[in-house]
Amino acid sequence: MATGITPQNSFFESPYITVAEYKNAPTSIDFDNLVVGGNAQAQDAELANAILRASSFMDEYLNQNLRASTQVETQRVRITGQGTIALHPNNNPVISLQSFEYGSNPNSLISMPDCSQAWFEAQQIIIPLSNIATTYSSQGPLAFGPYGAPRQQVYVKYQYTSGYVNNLIATAVAAASSMTVQSADGIVAGMKFRIYDGASSETVTVASNYTYGSTTVPLTAALAFTHASGVAFGNLPTTIKQACILITTAFLKVRGDRSLTMNITTQPSGNISGGMLYGAEIDLALKMLDLYKRIR
Repeated sequence: MATGITPQNSFFESPYITVAEYKNAPTSIDFDNLVVGGNAQAQDAELANAILRASSFMDEYLNQNLRASTQVETQRVRITGQGTIALHPNNNPVISLQSFEYGSNPNSLISMPDCSQAWFEAQQIIIPLSNIATTYSSQGPLAFGPYGAPRQQVYVKYQYTSGYVNNLIATAVAAASSMTVQSADGIVAGMKFRIYDGASSETVTVASNYTYGSTTVPLTAALAFTHASGVAFGNLPTTIKQACILITTAFLKVRGDRSLTMNITTQPSGNISGGMLYGAEIDLALKMLDLYKRIR
């Protein structure tokens, strides 16, 4: 069996909302009888499964996962005439670039020493050749080793973090000036987050002394409420969360059967599929997602 030289990270599905967020929203559906005869734990487990299926459906429509995560990707790219390498990652928006390797031989890649010189744009990362081991000027190629000329193909491998923060709290106590989180993916100093905790929801700002990658998050102001472990927080647009609620509700309503419908004063009008009856909710959800869809 052959193994790839630089395999990419496998895709991992994750929900856009928690069970509690769905329950706190006006869902217009009974979620206490999803499993016939099941207890509360069984109902919550099936609701979590429905939310994950709805989130997966959203990922397919968006052509990406919007939840902040760290990925490793490999590509073949060409050096531009402007002396840059343009990377087009599979997930956006890009938050940080941890490493970048390049070379003409995929078995012997060279690491860029300082990733902070990378330039982030919408759906791409720009690497100036002046920050890697080539020589290039505005007058054209001067001297290149095995690679570096404009339009020449090079192999690249890079690790980056992208998406919107949509994580869970580990501990958060009222009046405390920090909180701990279950995942630090995507958190950067200065970011504002919404804690989604029903009547105890609040907005917090990450302090400037936050250490990137730490699960201990200092805040610019003390917490107003205590939040239990597992409560959601982040800067994921609320439109995305609402779309997930709508799609989850539609998935729960559609049972795969065809129902006989009858108008009040006329004869039976025939069979209407659940998909047609509840498709308006999915249609509205997809319109909400259009702004965030990745064009491949």
